[in-house]
Amino acid sequence: MDCIDLNGKWNVELSDGSKWTALFPGTLDGNSIGYKDTYHAKLHQDENYIENESLSKESLIATRFTRKYTYEGEAFFSRIFKESFPEGKRLFIDAERARSLRLFIDGCEIEKIRGTLSTPYCFEVTDFLHKGSEIKFISDNSYKGMPHDDILYSSAATDETQTNWNGITGYLRLRIEEKDFVEGINVYTDKYRKARVKVYINSQTGYDGSICIKSSAFKNEININVRILKGRTEIEIRDIELIEDIKVWDEYKGNLYNAEVRLKSYDDDPAVSGIFGVRYFGDDGQGHFQLNGRRIFLRSEANCAVYPEKGHPDTEVEAWEQIIKTYKAYGVNLLRFHSHCPPDAAFTAADKLGMLMQPELSNWNPKNAFGSDESRNYYEKELLEIINVYGNHPSFVMLTFGNELQADESGMSYMHELLEQCHELDDTRLYAIGSNAFYGEKGCDSASDFYTSMRYKGLDLRATFDGMKGYLNNEYPSAVKNYDNTMNALRKEYSKPVFSFEVGQYEVLPDFDEIQDFKGVTVPDNYKLIQDKVINKGMSDSWKRRVEATGELSLLCYREEVEAALRTEDFSGISLLGLQDFPGQGTALVGMLNSHLKSKPYSFASPERFSSFFTQVLPLIYLEKYTYINTEKLKAVVKLANYSDKDITGSLNYSLLYKTDDECGLGKKSDEECSLPSKSDDEECAGFFKKWDLQKDTCALKGKLTDIGTIEIDLEFIKHNSRLDIEVSFSGYKNTYPIWVYDEKSLEKAELSSVYETRVIDDKAKEILENGGKVYFSPDMKTDFFSKSVKSTFSTDFWSVGTFATQEGSMGLLIDKEHPVFKDFPTEFHTNYQWWIMAGQRAFILPEGAKSIVTVLDSYAYMRNMGLLCEFKCLNGKLLVSGMNLSHYQKYPECRALQASIYRYMESEEFNPEEKIGLEYFNVDKKISR
Repeated sequence: MDCIDLNGKWNVELSDGSKWTALFPGTLDGNSIGYKDTYHAKLHQDENYIENESLSKESLIATRFTRKYTYEGEAFFSRIFKESFPEGKRLFIDAERARSLRLFIDGCEIEKIRGTLSTPYCFEVTDFLHKGSEIKFISDNSYKGMPHDDILYSSAATDETQTNWNGITGYLRLRIEEKDFVEGINVYTDKYRKARVKVYINSQTGYDGSICIKSSAFKNEININVRILKGRTEIEIRDIELIEDIKVWDEYKGNLYNAEVRLKSYDDDPAVSGIFGVRYFGDDGQGHFQLNGRRIFLRSEANCAVYPEKGHPDTEVEAWEQIIKTYKAYGVNLLRFHSHCPPDAAFTAADKLGMLMQPELSNWNPKNAFGSDESRNYYEKELLEIINVYGNHPSFVMLTFGNELQADESGMSYMHELLEQCHELDDTRLYAIGSNAFYGEKGCDSASDFYTSMRYKGLDLRATFDGMKGYLNNEYPSAVKNYDNTMNALRKEYSKPVFSFEVGQYEVLPDFDEIQDFKGVTVPDNYKLIQDKVINKGMSDSWKRRVEATGELSLLCYREEVEAALRTEDFSGISLLGLQDFPGQGTALVGMLNSHLKSKPYSFASPERFSSFFTQVLPLIYLEKYTYINTEKLKAVVKLANYSDKDITGSLNYSLLYKTDDECGLGKKSDEECSLPSKSDDEECAGFFKKWDLQKDTCALKGKLTDIGTIEIDLEFIKHNSRLDIEVSFSGYKNTYPIWVYDEKSLEKAELSSVYETRVIDDKAKEILENGGKVYFSPDMKTDFFSKSVKSTFSTDFWSVGTFATQEGSMGLLIDKEHPVFKDFPTEFHTNYQWWIMAGQRAFILPEGAKSIVTVLDSYAYMRNMGLLCEFKCLNGKLLVSGMNLSHYQKYPECRALQASIYRYMESEEFNPEEKIGLEYFNVDKKISR
């Protein structure tokens, strides 16, 4: 095969008659061709997505990145072919990535051999192309005769992420072949370590001869005689024996081999080669995924095709190697390509780096998938071409027909026919009708090889949903939650692998430093609008701290999601959404990585912190709660989730680490020597920690969740209210959990001799304030509501209020941790589990500029100034205001501790507010307001 690049200048004509010159490969956007980008479409075709329409009424686009240039319709690309080529050869024009593409040579349309949005286009131009011929493409990104809406809502073409670009990317070439030639070779291996080879031969007149196939992975060279007719022929050779010491392709192990095939009649031509890996991926027969005979737990990330600089996926292997290395650093072992399929370079890089891949069809139809002839015709072609074109890649392990598809009986029947074709064509991969099909409401599809969803018939498979539903915001926190009940119900009808879908979606406030990175085809006007709002509201000085507080909370929530999945014995994995910010759908900044796939410049976003729990092997402490009194004994089972490739033997060690700045939980200053005697021979204390070793070996089998021991800690030696960490270690694998221990004596309710505590601003409160006294205003926010208040939540908001406008939009807490009110209540500056009760109450909407001791952070969409605990000068006195309903939750030690700490603070000389506010601001109203 020889090639002539068709790169360079092309003439461009748009449907309005305007004419341009462009460099291809490339896009119209990249060549500064097109119109002004305006907001003109719904975020999604499903009426269940309730959009915040106010966000799209700005003069600038507030819900996604803005394209510098946009164009939808037919575009004509032409040039004169001036090169020479040998006589008697066959000629093909290849375009690696395009939209709907047609080719004309000297005005004559050339029949397409193959090509879809997800696979390369190929046209044979033998006998048509000559030196001096006009080559003309018609590139159409309005998708006439195709499932237009399904494509435009998919990640393959949506302006919410990669853009609905028009152009040609990747290679653009004239390929020169012999009359008979090998198109390609695919090698498949099975669990018996035998290979099956498919060779594709294209002959102009028919071929009668022999072919030779060799590989260092094969025991023997293969020579066979073939007689084929004109056209494209597939030859399959089965049961090829592999060498004894074959190296398997595995998770993070990119062991690859090369297979070569040659037509003996063309010995002078270079062999056609194909890179492959020896691996078996499938169902282990017990409802779990297996890779090379061992059970594997998927740690998946949804890639939504976010490419803010180019506006389309990279087609260079080196670029994809960097992308995949970034994901690997965070612990990802499988990339799910949300409603799109990446270019060949992505699979090639994944092969080298041992990353599993799950492409999807360019299909997002939550109404009537496969309900039209144009949908069926197009997606069947795209599906079969994906399987054939990328079939040599060991990284390609599974595929679904699209995102959140719903279909009627006819559509379902057609999808089942497609599944049969997939299994017949290539049984080395697994297939399913969709990711989160029917939103899980109809349960599992028996014909699909796996089930991935957010629910099973109303039973949850993740911790949080739109509307802030789910256990994370509605059940008192622990480290024991799992989905065993869901799986027990599911297993009554389905026995194949199951993993969760689009888990997480915890939003983080935007980091404006990324704005300077935009130098390509998109502009972050949505970020700039938020930044202007921040400046206008006087939040600039505290903004980075606000970002950090939301990020720390988001990380905490992602960790709970991951560990709950690992605690579910019958689970086969978890798929996140996501590690990378999603710039559209109202601006859903849910990632540790920004839209440029760079780690955000904060500790919470470091790959080391995320991969510490998103990993193959992890000890799990089953804590019933996170807060304790020092009269209690902490007792918890510890299990090891082991999804490595080996059994692990060891003994359980655990330590108690003190986290307070000045004093350990024993009441000892940091520069003093701790003199606490050991309680037993297997227990030791060294200044700032206590350590235990169970000295009992346990074997944790690979692919299992194994009980490795029980920790027991008598907490009576903790003399001060303390934030501590329990660290568990097993054969070098570690995990750490925070706990809060409160001294029972510190929880005793202090007498308020100089403070008036009230649920309402009554005449007495007013009189005390007028006379220079102190008032603790702690209204019953469960029954009496203020028009200037908002229901807050523990976690940050779900995805974005731009997509799910019914949620309140609170984003966690920003806490003035150095404030003297917290002298007896250890806290970080951000939300943690000891704040779960308080964070779920109601926040006061305060005047602009007013400061709070505990601020409730707000979504970028509203930017309200909200406080949960505030203090003010009021009239002639001092007022402390709480929306935390602490009096209702005195059975919880953290609430008692905070209430006691507030009492002590208000009775002290340190209670000296600086802010001023009018008493009328806190008038009671029965109305609940957003």
